[in-house]
Amino acid sequence: MSYAQDIHVATDIWEGYSNRDGTGYYFDILREIYPSPEYSLKISYVPFRRGLRMVETSRADLTLGVNRGDMDDGFIAKAVVENDTVDLLMSRDLAQKWQGLNSLKNKRIAARSGYNFDIHFDFPIEYSENNSLLGMMRMLKIGRIDAVLDYLADMKNLWEQACLDDNYIIMEAVLASPAFFAFSREQQDLKKHFETKFQELLQSGRIYELGRKYGIEESQLP
Repeated sequence: MSYAQDIHVATDIWEGYSNRDGTGYYFDILREIYPSPEYSLKISYVPFRRGLRMVETSRADLTLGVNRGDMDDGFIAKAVVENDTVDLLMSRDLAQKWQGLNSLKNKRIAARSGYNFDIHFDFPIEYSENNSLLGMMRMLKIGRIDAVLDYLADMKNLWEQACLDDNYIIMEAVLASPAFFAFSREQQDLKKHFETKFQELLQSGRIYELGRKYGIEESQLP
């Protein structure tokens, strides 16, 4: 008898990429590369930084949406799975004065824990991180911060809960960097299999079909 190989995936939740219901661009890639019944995906939804630590300590086999600098390069697969863009939520007043990232100089900027977006800035900002995106959006509403760096779809999903209105705006793609999958040091065979099969998805054009399925712009695909 043969048994499916369990693959433990630790990931944060990103709308259209790793949805709580198990759908999403990242999950579809995994199912293409590690199909049933040979493989069985076991998904743990955890904050981004915890997912990194779980892979580093071999408590998970892989994690998703990793940027260079988030962890040692030895964990990160070579293939770029997506060109990750980050969006900025701010007041319409700040948006009207927008002259590029320099407009955020000395501003109070918040992001989710473990994202380390401050590395993109070569000028002073008051940067903080928080586990709750909704909490940060509410902090913006009451004036405790000036802007939130996160992803448009996730922020739009929480818009009404945060009681935001037309006085706020999301500026798209203010930051950009390539995103990767990262594998436990004990799962190098899974990593090699991923790198081989991902190239096949690219060469066949299948990766673009998966991206279009979730409304991802071709400019964001590898």
